[in-house]
Amino acid sequence: MTRESGSGGSYHYGDKVTVNGSGNIGIVKNQSPTIDARQAAPNPPQEAIQQLERLLLELRAQVTPAGAGTIDRNLPVIVSEESDPEARHGALMAVLGVATFVGGEAGRSIIEAVGRVLELLGLA
Repeated sequence: MTRESGSGGSYHYGDKVTVNGSGNIGIVKNQSPTIDARQAAPNPPQEAIQQLERLLLELRAQVTPAGAGTIDRNLPVIVSEESDPEARHGALMAVLGVATFVGGEAGRSIIEAVGRVLELLGLA
């Protein structure tokens, strides 16, 4: 959009496109949109931890009381952002042991989720 100013000059706002030749299809834009603080990028580690939490809560009902106790003791350490990395790693290894023992699809899903969390947190 071009606007004429009162002093005889003009100001251009927006894209300016010059087309030469024929068979042109579109415009290549090499600019990124402005990200508002409210539209900040998602937090992949936190999303992966939330998914692991859901899976562990589902698994809890399928395991022995000892396995459920292991999940109960370690889940708060896993989900807390204030947890020490070493403590979080230990908690992830503990629930990994429960998932490995359970096996099947439920165990496999948790094993994959734990691996993803370890990787995203830089603990793998």
